[in-house]
Amino acid sequence: MRAKKKIRYATIAASVAMAGVMASGCGTSGALKNGDQSTQQESASTHQPVTITVASWNDAADSLRAEIPGFEKKYPWIKVNVEYVDTAYQKVIPELVAGDAPDIIQVQQRDFQTFLHKFPGDFVDLTPYMSSIKNHIAPVALDVTMQNGHIYAAPWDLGPAALYYRKDLFREAGINPNTIKTWADYLASGKKLVAHFHGKVKMIAENTSEPSQGIQTTLMILVNELGGSYVNSNGNIDFLNPQIKKAMSVIQQWGKAGIVADAPTWNDGIAAFANGQVATILSAVWYAGTMMNSAPKQSGLWGIVPLPAFTPGGNNEADTGGSVLAITKDSKNAQAAWDFINYCLYTVPGENVQLKYGLFPSWESYYTAKGTDFDQNFSYFGMPIYKFFASVSKHIPTTNYGGYFEDYSQPLSQAYISVFKGANIEQALQTAEANAARISGQPISNG
Repeated sequence: MRAKKKIRYATIAASVAMAGVMASGCGTSGALKNGDQSTQQESASTHQPVTITVASWNDAADSLRAEIPGFEKKYPWIKVNVEYVDTAYQKVIPELVAGDAPDIIQVQQRDFQTFLHKFPGDFVDLTPYMSSIKNHIAPVALDVTMQNGHIYAAPWDLGPAALYYRKDLFREAGINPNTIKTWADYLASGKKLVAHFHGKVKMIAENTSEPSQGIQTTLMILVNELGGSYVNSNGNIDFLNPQIKKAMSVIQQWGKAGIVADAPTWNDGIAAFANGQVATILSAVWYAGTMMNSAPKQSGLWGIVPLPAFTPGGNNEADTGGSVLAITKDSKNAQAAWDFINYCLYTVPGENVQLKYGLFPSWESYYTAKGTDFDQNFSYFGMPIYKFFASVSKHIPTTNYGGYFEDYSQPLSQAYISVFKGANIEQALQTAEANAARISGQPISNG
């Protein structure tokens, strides 16, 4: 078993090194009540002291640490340690291979199918625990946790996307944000804005020069909005489908129009809006926290509207992704691990903590639950942003990332940048398919 794992590890470690992996995220409701009581009673029946470890990163890890006092008050016999790890899984993967992984690991939504394929049998089947919860989870977050009809991870946060815009810059350039209904409208507004400010202000900041940073969030938003996938129904690599081509066409139009400022790194993107170099940001609900923390003096200058659609009246909802929490088969305390996950993600007290860290719940029952701060107003944006993002999370399409998406990240990023610079879309995507196949060992769709 472990020898086979070492072979799989060599493959996944190589792909992680090549693919830039981006970080991303209560009294009980009636839907959860029965399941919550049964799991609590099973653990409570023994009251044997146990310690569980959770591997997580950045703000997500901070949120889990903040959950510990409330959880341990309810479950005093369970102690929780939070282990801070990197977002590229360079610590977690060797632990999985060696058979001494933490009880719970955080995995990005789009990466979890990769883990299921490359580490089969290494995760606890959560289907029995999730039976009364699954129908209250956003489908786009639940689908990535499933294999052969079974649930192998608990959906955590959701990343519904929208268009953040500078009210003052739009006003000065004579742009009404409510008239931007399609990506064609967005392009026209971008040209108008750049012309008005003589090129000193761009419409948006994107990584257009460094493919090693990983797949661009904007490409993922556009493909997801179209309900596109990166593989065909057989799981074969398929970048030449109509949805990805349409997304790339939008990107190419931006490049030709000169409305994009280059921002290769996360910090470059922050600097671009903090310094007033861009007038819009295409991102998720969680980016609001980054904006408020990084540019507090811009409070009141930013507004939020739904994403533009590809066609008038078309879908304008998309997900940038979130994370899941999976219990590993190495855990000797799977029930205690589930109790912690359940408390954090599927109870009002637990989700109240998550919301403070900007982690938007995929558990939809929370949106209307009592005792939450979900409707709070944010003066920075002049609106209750969580309520707004809930309104653009009702019909998010699902995207099939396939079981080897980590291996596809850099080839897609390379295609994105070459298309932005004017390369032929079909040829760029064909090259991306070939590179993805070489890295992953997976076949390419025949069309």
